Amino acid sequence: MTDHTVITEVDDALGKKLSREAREMLGLVALAQDKAGKARALIVRRLMDIALLPESQLMPQERQLVDQMLAQLIGHIEVDLRARLAARLADRADAPQEVIVTLANDVIAVAQPLLERSRALADSDLVTIIAANGHDHWVAAARRAELSSSVTDALIATCDPEALMQIAGNEKALFSSKGYEKIVALSESQPELCAPLLGRRDLTPSLAHTMFWWASSRLRLEIVNRFTTDRRLLREALTDALDDGLEAFSGDPDLLRTLKLMVPQRRYGPSIGEDLISAARATDLRKVVVLISQLAQIAPLTAAHIVMDQGGEALAVASKALGLTRKEYLQFALLVASHRSGPSRNAAEVNRLTGLFDSVATDRADVVLRYWDDAVDARRKIRDEVQVAASQDVAA
Repeated sequence: MTDHTVITEVDDALGKKLSREAREMLGLVALAQDKAGKARALIVRRLMDIALLPESQLMPQERQLVDQMLAQLIGHIEVDLRARLAARLADRADAPQEVIVTLANDVIAVAQPLLERSRALADSDLVTIIAANGHDHWVAAARRAELSSSVTDALIATCDPEALMQIAGNEKALFSSKGYEKIVALSESQPELCAPLLGRRDLTPSLAHTMFWWASSRLRLEIVNRFTTDRRLLREALTDALDDGLEAFSGDPDLLRTLKLMVPQRRYGPSIGEDLISAARATDLRKVVVLISQLAQIAPLTAAHIVMDQGGEALAVASKALGLTRKEYLQFALLVASHRSGPSRNAAEVNRLTGLFDSVATDRADVVLRYWDDAVDARRKIRDEVQVAASQDVAA
């Protein structure tokens, strides 16, 4: 096929005269039959020059033709030349779509600049690229300045620690509700995620209190102090709604759950501390779990989490919510700890936990119990769903 024949066929297809730049480019097509690297490099360099021309200098049909030719040749040129092309296209919002998608699926040396900053890659492109590739591509995509919820969903599904750390610390990364729940759940096995997640402004109190159970002592204190609103402020904001009665909101479970946080703190009576201390003197902790569950009106599973928590912060908060005095709390906490295996608490740990007991307001501590009850129940439901899904997969 001669150069003249190629140009004539394209002219007929477009139905109009091609620009001088496009005609010069098409004159190189015959060189594509040459397998020598220099010939292919010459074609690509010239195509790159034309592809990077401003929008106004190429007709849409011509730009489409250039894009198609580049896409066809990319697989036949050297990695270093593909990398140079990707670097040149990474900052172009009008970069040729077919070309950049091909390059973004290339080896990471080629794909990285496009994945990290190309605005020409659509969210759907990124989701597809993430699904088709591995760790290096995931991390590069996670480094983008802004990420939609569909892209973060795809990244969260990879469970890749480095990619998750990137998006957790990116305030401009948007999360869907399901995506947020999953990355918070993953922070249990990847505790390094806790700090960046807790630093996000869009993290809900419910999700923050879910992380309480595996967060460090420092972060636990932050969760209790930062993510627990004073119930009185909430009641003042929604007095009219509460006056209508909680039953009026039975059709909206999420709103009903939130409104229940604003119900005045329960008054437990003067003998609760003595009852708990007496139960803790028993031969095991089951009676303590049952008693806390009944007194605080929380699920037995939540009460078990509080009693068996190794850090001790949960018991300090629960004791404050139940109205124990400082002296009662110390006696109760030491008795509970004595039932566990391992070394006893040293003076520094006792002082730290007592400081938490002293610092949290009784009203706030009671709200924390409600959050924990919700969080433990939500985790149980998620685990049940996972087990059902796994059993269905096995059956299939």
